[in-house]
Amino acid sequence: MKRIIMVLVFSFSNVYAEDCSQQDFDKADMALDSLASWKAVDDFYSRHSQCDVGYLREGTSEKIIRLLVDKWEELNELSVLVKRKPALGDYVFDHIGEILDVKDVEKVRDYSASHCQIDSKDLCKKLHDAAVYILPYMSSQYQYLNN
Repeated sequence: MKRIIMVLVFSFSNVYAEDCSQQDFDKADMALDSLASWKAVDDFYSRHSQCDVGYLREGTSEKIIRLLVDKWEELNELSVLVKRKPALGDYVFDHIGEILDVKDVEKVRDYSASHCQIDSKDLCKKLHDAAVYILPYMSSQYQYLNN
């Protein structure tokens, strides 16, 4: 079983290596700090989504959660972009993950349930579902670390 897992890991890492060159990775790394708006996230996704691994993925997740929590009032900007490019929505939902601060994910869950002031209620529902899905995993990790 362990051997199968290792083969899969190496297989997927080779796919990544073909899709994201070192130059692409470096460009994505330099662009990470620019993720201060939903338009910037859309641009980053269009240019660098093939390099969504390791610390770049973690950094992107942190930038996305900061936009959701700190700039919730700008959610309509994301809604407009997702209507034009649904894959961007999937990219955002996928970055609501267990590496984030549990309090931030709880805020996204709560905001999306009770403070959805945009036309696209579907976007709020998907954000809510993503947060609700990951929270039990985060809680179990938190309990594990504190025992």
